[in-house]
Amino acid sequence: MKRLLWLALITGLTVSAHAAGLTWPDTDLAQHVRAWFEMLKADDAGARSFLGEHMAASALAEVSIDDRLERRRATLARSGGLTPLEVVNVDPTSMSVRCRGGNGDEVTAIFHGEESAPHKLLGVRLEAGPPGQMGSAPGPVGPQLTDRDAAGQMRATLDQKASAGEFSGVALLARGDATLLSSAWGLSDRAKKTPMTTDTRLNLGSIGKIFTRTAVAQLAEAGKLSLDDKLSKYLPDFPHADSITIDMLARHRSGVGDFFNDAYQAMDRRKLRHNRDYLALIRDQALWFAPGTSERYSNGGYALLGEVIAKASGEDYYDYLMRHVFAPAGMKSTGYPIEGDGTPKVARGYTQKGGGDERDNQGTRPARGSAAGGGYSTTADLLKFDHALLGSKLCGPAWSAWVTGGTRPDQNANAGGPPADGGFGFAGGAPGISSEWQHEGDVTLIVLTNRDPEVTKKVMAPLRETLRRMSPPAKRVRS
Repeated sequence: MKRLLWLALITGLTVSAHAAGLTWPDTDLAQHVRAWFEMLKADDAGARSFLGEHMAASALAEVSIDDRLERRRATLARSGGLTPLEVVNVDPTSMSVRCRGGNGDEVTAIFHGEESAPHKLLGVRLEAGPPGQMGSAPGPVGPQLTDRDAAGQMRATLDQKASAGEFSGVALLARGDATLLSSAWGLSDRAKKTPMTTDTRLNLGSIGKIFTRTAVAQLAEAGKLSLDDKLSKYLPDFPHADSITIDMLARHRSGVGDFFNDAYQAMDRRKLRHNRDYLALIRDQALWFAPGTSERYSNGGYALLGEVIAKASGEDYYDYLMRHVFAPAGMKSTGYPIEGDGTPKVARGYTQKGGGDERDNQGTRPARGSAAGGGYSTTADLLKFDHALLGSKLCGPAWSAWVTGGTRPDQNANAGGPPADGGFGFAGGAPGISSEWQHEGDVTLIVLTNRDPEVTKKVMAPLRETLRRMSPPAKRVRS
């Protein structure tokens, strides 16, 4: 069974049992789905009970209960709590539910059950954005597509959306080392009428957190830090540092708040020119909860991780990434430029936040991104990172699996690399910034845009549907 862990790094964390007035179908699968939403707000004991009662035995044989509990924590921390709003498709073995994340974004939860009653759950897929059309099926609609046909269908979709003024950006589709689609649409700078190209650098938003996790994994694997280290070992003067561990920061369980707060809105954001500059925005902010007692998505926690990386390695955070992540992966067009520093081929972002016509998003952005996100890259460079991470060129297989949401190798002797037949996904979004990277089987889809996430949602839904219809990789013969 294909496994997919969707880590949408732009969603919030409010958990709700179900939307008032939501009508659930009278089916076995619907009962398992309702229990899944209840499980999201349960403690570990409740989640363990859910897994034993509602997950298929074949699914538990593939991924153990303990591993699923760890993945649940990671999913809650990064994709956020979900409120089910509407059942948009259901049959005895599949069900699609439109949900609302804690920050107002829509997410589609796609459930698959066993063929025979009582149709226990085989797996769940979470996708950013609403279903492409009301009543669209959760699985592939239509026959499988060849690589050529899938690439052609995606190109046609993007051509149409761009012509309608609904898309501006770069898209790349690859199977293994073979690039199937790599094209650009629209303008990267409207004032200068600069066309978007495949080597245009676009803002990744929160996808940058994956680089921070990779750096933490490298340092942990090298013995230069432990996930159980207290923050006070690296930042002794930071409030509550004796109660916060590196693991808590990485899993959004530290209680540290978000730096996108009132102070951020009121300040001259041109002064945010280094990761350490962000710490002033969270230093005096009250903790959301006692460290380790809950989970809530925290950009502030990842800014702290950036400084932990600097202290543990003895290198500046940005320098560390350049030398130990980007360079080994061959990513020559990825980095954290400072606004106005002359870095070439950097796209401007355009937003409609606040109403009115789309305008340059410079007034909403810091001068430089942080360890929580905001770096710039190209689709080709992200594909190189994808291959380097899964090819264990940046850290070993077990730590690579941890980077994409797996269990801790230092606590699980059986931890392994990302499954060859599974996948993961990351997304980032802010005013004038929307990015998405999906890896399923041996297929990678990367879409980077300089528009609001609300605009990009309308584009990504049909692209994801095409991705689901692509032929699977050839079966491997195990010796």
